[in-house]
Amino acid sequence: MSEVIIIGHKNPDSDSVCSAYAYAVLKNQLEDEKRYTAARCGNLNKQTRFIFDKLNLTPPKFISDIYPKVKDVMTHKVVAIDENEPIKGVIQNIESLKIRITPVITGGTTLKGVISILELAQFFTPKDEAGRPVYLFHGSNFERSVKGYTYMRGEKDEFEATIMIGAMPYDRFKERMETLETKKAILVVGKRRDIIEYAINNSLPAIVLTGIKDDADIDIDFSGFKGWVYISELDTAETVRNLQLSIPAKSFMKTDIPQLTEDDYLDMARETLMTADHRGLPVTNDGRLIGILTRSDIIKKTQKELILMDHNELSQAVDGAETAKISEIVDHHRLGTIKTKTPVHFFAKPVVSTCTLVFQLYRINGLEPDKKTAGVLLSGILSDTIILKSPTTTKQDIDAVHELAGIAKLDFEKYGYEMFSSTDSLKSRNPKEIISTDFKVFSEYDKKVGIGQVEVVNLEELEGVKDKLLEALETVKSEKNLTWSMLLVTDIIREESVLLTSGYSLAEKILSYKKSGENRFYLPGVLSRKKQLLPEILRVLEELTD
Repeated sequence: MSEVIIIGHKNPDSDSVCSAYAYAVLKNQLEDEKRYTAARCGNLNKQTRFIFDKLNLTPPKFISDIYPKVKDVMTHKVVAIDENEPIKGVIQNIESLKIRITPVITGGTTLKGVISILELAQFFTPKDEAGRPVYLFHGSNFERSVKGYTYMRGEKDEFEATIMIGAMPYDRFKERMETLETKKAILVVGKRRDIIEYAINNSLPAIVLTGIKDDADIDIDFSGFKGWVYISELDTAETVRNLQLSIPAKSFMKTDIPQLTEDDYLDMARETLMTADHRGLPVTNDGRLIGILTRSDIIKKTQKELILMDHNELSQAVDGAETAKISEIVDHHRLGTIKTKTPVHFFAKPVVSTCTLVFQLYRINGLEPDKKTAGVLLSGILSDTIILKSPTTTKQDIDAVHELAGIAKLDFEKYGYEMFSSTDSLKSRNPKEIISTDFKVFSEYDKKVGIGQVEVVNLEELEGVKDKLLEALETVKSEKNLTWSMLLVTDIIREESVLLTSGYSLAEKILSYKKSGENRFYLPGVLSRKKQLLPEILRVLEELTD
């Protein structure tokens, strides 16, 4: 099932987060072909956290960006092999499943290395052909690779040994054995008593018998032998070939291979994969194998699907939005410059809160939000309308508040004051964080101005932090390359505001507001940045261009 992310703008306010949450609930009720997930691309402010805590709900998950990541295209169901399993399993995977790379694990999930055709070729065609190869064997793997059965188990399951075929005269065999650099060898032999007794007396780690019909055909005393005795049903040549395939995977695997994580960006992972010797790389989490990324995965078409809430400009959208498919926009702001590659559903009205629009969408679809979702929608509207006191508040916002308050069984005025009182005092907050939490940039008349807004229940607390806020405004102005930066501090009880500015003498001389101090203006009756403050700022900028 594909996922659609419903997400608000950067530096999300309560309306942005609440509308995303409630719309995801609605979309999941209306459709079952897709999974709709509410998200946010910024930290929760104190008010928004209060809302979700109060309603005992989990807020939308945080997403820093939606650039394609490894987890979006990787193969999740990985065919892996335990480090002690015989290499025959890897070869079978290559042949039957067309798997080019097999991760080697231990303990069920912990990655140890990988095996591909490259490792197999290097193992079976060693550069140094002068010496006899020595292999690591597991006696318990014999039955998994060589058709037959275990006649006697050895004391050691794991051991190193070369392979020696007892098909020559005894004297020649003995001579060969005594010239071996290692005295450890698996003996593959028919019913040759003299050679078998030599193996027993010299404590070879394993004897593999061929040409034996049944146990009754074995009249050799193995009572003092501590190695393995295995009865092969194959001929000698096939027995030797399959013995090599019983060698455990850890003997072949490459351990110093790059590893990816599921949150690695796909572009970075592509570069890593293209410079690796292998056609695939393991994806791990704290050493645990969780997937594999192959070159075939890289070319998969991956594009996340988004629904934008409370904004319609890419500059305000989550990072990476330009790579996504934007299928829907629900917003109450002026139209921006966003461009989409495909047609989209666009629901927009000149109301104060996006949550008002989401509630209308519930009604349009003949549904009513549940009690908690109604509380979420109510919270978003109360936040944006400043408990219906904002002059931008419309009848649609008012009607929505009264209906939602009834469904949520909340006294909206009392609850609204709780919401606004939940915010920390200005003195206890970081000045830059106060400005940036609800900060919007406007580009008009070849000028870039930024206006932040913060609501308080008592303007008197501004006195102790005014100077620090002015310093932070200068910092924000410089960082964002603005002509002018401002902070509207709004007292929701007295319904008045103070405007702090970074200083723009030409503009401030013609502002219609009363100056109440250095870089400070008193704005009685002003509660709305969009409807009351912004038009005055735009008037000033226009006048400066004449």
